[in-house]
Amino acid sequence: MNEDIPEVRLNFYDFLLLLARWWKLFVATFLVAAIISSIIALTLPVVYRATTVILPPSGGSGGLPSFLSKDIVGAAMSFGLEVPTLEIYQTILSSKTLRLRLMERFNLREVYKISPDAPLEDAFKEINSHIKVSTRVDQSIEIHYEDRNPKLAAQLAEACVEELDNLYRDITSETARKNRIYISKRIAEITDTLAVLQDRVISFQRQHHTISISEQTMAMINAIADLKAQQLALQIKLEVLRNSFSENHPSVKQLRATIDELRTRGDALQAQGEGGIFIGLVDIPLLARRYADLMRLVRVQSSLLEYIYPQYENARIQEERETANVQILDHATVPFYKSRPPRKLIVMVASVSAIILTLVVVVLLEYWRGLPQKNARDWQKIREVKKLLAGRNRNE
Repeated sequence: MNEDIPEVRLNFYDFLLLLARWWKLFVATFLVAAIISSIIALTLPVVYRATTVILPPSGGSGGLPSFLSKDIVGAAMSFGLEVPTLEIYQTILSSKTLRLRLMERFNLREVYKISPDAPLEDAFKEINSHIKVSTRVDQSIEIHYEDRNPKLAAQLAEACVEELDNLYRDITSETARKNRIYISKRIAEITDTLAVLQDRVISFQRQHHTISISEQTMAMINAIADLKAQQLALQIKLEVLRNSFSENHPSVKQLRATIDELRTRGDALQAQGEGGIFIGLVDIPLLARRYADLMRLVRVQSSLLEYIYPQYENARIQEERETANVQILDHATVPFYKSRPPRKLIVMVASVSAIILTLVVVVLLEYWRGLPQKNARDWQKIREVKKLLAGRNRNE
């Protein structure tokens, strides 16, 4: 069976022979491909790339958003939480809102010859083909903008950073405004509650005169009140976090767990003391216990007010903040060298491809020319196929 299959070999000398026979074709093909590809490469429009580099969010908060209060940031950091502000930057840079601002600011519809009647999606698609955002290993962000006009490319690269900062400032300012409104309402509620409790303490003292409470009991009251105040303060922080994150976010989950832990510790401390240091409040006389409860409530509300008032001030400052949030490492400059097209690469690839294609064609031609001598049986089959095809054509 193997005798029916012809053995085909093509060694180095066969290649030399092919080159010797067809060298003119190889040279002509190479020159034609090089000339045509050079003409095409020269006619392609020149594109310039301007690049701006911005630093990752800083501030020692491990990437926590700047619109969160310092107390919340501190609490989140103590729990090992990290909110990726870098992803917020990337989301804004890829948003349609940023592209819409660029389009209106630089009249890009006219620049890129987009019809005024064309939908916004077409304009966004065109702008997307010019913008590229990448993140370095050191977490800094590179913003590239490509355009035929080098000056416009630099201006748009810088404008991307400016609009990023504006949008981020708008978002943080709006979030801070919501936080300020919420915290101010809570401060008003706490102030009213504290005033009512203070009136009750005064009324209780007038009714029952002076009530003596030991220092140990007062220490117990202060300890329980501080735990309760911390619990309520974290509850307010939890509500603030819920304005930015869902219930399943790790920050929200861990803050809820901390609140539950503080509640458990406070209940245990109030019921039986902690580690035997304090006596339980259940062991003191009824009248003194009622007075202690009032003092504890007053201490809770006053401590809570001390905890959350700095949050209100910080939210107010963040709302009115006008300084830049985005830090620029490298400003975009007007590029001098083109970024594409790679003309040399185009010519080289086209020329080599032409040589390879010519070699394949030459090998097939040589095989076809030598087929009658090297494989008479296959040549006879090909002739019969040609006759059958010719006969079918005549019948038709």
